[in-house]
Parts: sequence; structure tokens; C-alpha cells
Amino acid sequence: RTEEMLAHAQQQLDRELVLDQGSYNPGGDPTSAGTHDGGGAVDINTDDMDEQTARSVVKELRKVGFAAWYRTPDQGDWPHHIHAIALSDPDLSSPAQEHAGDYYLGKNGLADEQPDDGPEVKPIRTWEQYQRATR
Repeated sequence: RTEEMLAHAQQQLDRELVLDQGSYNPGGDPTSAGTHDGGGAVDINTDDMDEQTARSVVKELRKVGFAAWYRTPDQGDWPHHIHAIALSDPDLSSPAQEHAGDYYLGKNGLADEQPDDGPEVKPIRTWEQYQRATR
């Protein structure tokens, strides 16, 4: 499911997205706080993107059913990247479920619980809802 979502977003963006970290990576990156322990979680490398491009990628990921944010070193001990959680993935870890909930609540998915700083995409849809809406 997550791979299909990413493939569709890449097709819409006409660009390949390179993952720094995928799903089912328990303990792989301590700064991820367990969000990648289960399914549906990815971190996308932004080394070849300027901020505007990264935000465009976040917007497309949100359209297809991800809770997604552009993360910067100002927000935590990590490099620039895009953090994305596949909404309603049945294998999300508990921390990833919390990120998805924060997205629905208009928050940034970080411990500071600040407002969402990403592009607004309404309505918020899961992958399945997106597919039904775009048939």
C-alpha cells in the first residue's frame, strides 16, 4: 500500500523520490521516536530539492493519503527531509498513529505540538478515499 502511494505520488510529480528510511525499521534511527517501527512510515531525502520543491512534494503526498511534513534541522536533531505517514495503514506503530492524529488535528506531528506548517490539502483523505475520488 505504501509503495503504491509513493509510486502514484512520484508519477504525479514526475520525479523519483529517494527514501532515507522506510517502514519496519525498529530502532533504526533513534531520532524517529518509533514512527518507523511499523508500516506506512517513510522519510524522503531532500538533498536535490529546494524548499519550494520539497513543499510541493509534501502537498502531493498529502493529496494521495499521507500525513507529510517537511522537516528541518531547526525542528530537531536531523537533516532536511520529508517525513510521511500513510493514513489508516493497519500496521502503523503507536507513535506513527499519533502523528496521523496530529495531522487531522492540524498539528506538526512533533513533540512541541505546534500548528501544521505544511501546505493545506482539503479534504484530508486516505489512499482509498483518494482512489475513489479520482476514478
